[in-house]
Amino acid sequence: MGIIKSLTRKLEGKKSASLEEKLSEWKSCFTEPETPPRAAAFCDPHAKKECVTLCAPSGKCDCGCEDVRRALVEELECRGLDIKVGNLKVGCGGTCRHGPLMGFPQKQFFYVDFKVEDVPRIVEETLVRGKLIFPFLSLNSERSYRSDIYFDKHTGLIASIDETVCMVDVARYFLNFEDQLSCGKCVPCRIGMKRALECVERIATGNGSEEDLTQIRVLCKVMEETPNCDFAVTSIRPLNSAITYFEDEFRMHFEKKLCSAGKCKELVEHQKKIKTRERLGLRTQ
Repeated sequence: MGIIKSLTRKLEGKKSASLEEKLSEWKSCFTEPETPPRAAAFCDPHAKKECVTLCAPSGKCDCGCEDVRRALVEELECRGLDIKVGNLKVGCGGTCRHGPLMGFPQKQFFYVDFKVEDVPRIVEETLVRGKLIFPFLSLNSERSYRSDIYFDKHTGLIASIDETVCMVDVARYFLNFEDQLSCGKCVPCRIGMKRALECVERIATGNGSEEDLTQIRVLCKVMEETPNCDFAVTSIRPLNSAITYFEDEFRMHFEKKLCSAGKCKELVEHQKKIKTRERLGLRTQ
């Protein structure tokens, strides 16, 4: 009844409006709200125009990623190519075993182990001619689990192919994946994996808290120091990297009830409901 009264008051304020205008007013109130703000896609996956992403670490980097970016931009300008150069979302300690990362969001693959002098070849072969350079292609299962995520389980480096990937969603993905592989013989792995997944699930749905972040850190430490085998150590490392380098994303999920990448469907639906209530002039809960 409250919604009907609110709508009635809106319409009564426009007594001179035509029937079509009134119907339009009612229709706009029930129209599906726009999707909440989220990270804009760096490039259209269906567009013919190529795009590429490179490492953009927030801290010190000893891998020469800035030199690679400079060389790439200069090469593209020299050739007169209108190709966008964006950023990988990357968390690392600044020293990478395989050098800078280059991502191709439209084709969903990464290049590693290349140098500044390889940039002209990459531009010619991959960006212009559309061919893969296999020595640079990241195919090692120890470094990647899915096409839009690069993870090195030996160093803890974690990166997404562009800014549209949610690191909370990534952490949930890795935990679900590894939980199915655990033998369950030792307590840290058997119990720790499930408790960590529960914490991440609460955060991903907007029901998390500071206590969940604290518990995740404790579980990561326990699973790295006390298990019977290395499986627990490597399986918890993606979560440890995600929360270490992208804590602000985890906090945003339960403090603002917002997933900026729009990947966590529970929070997307929550923001849609808020938008609907705002449009109806109702108080948000």
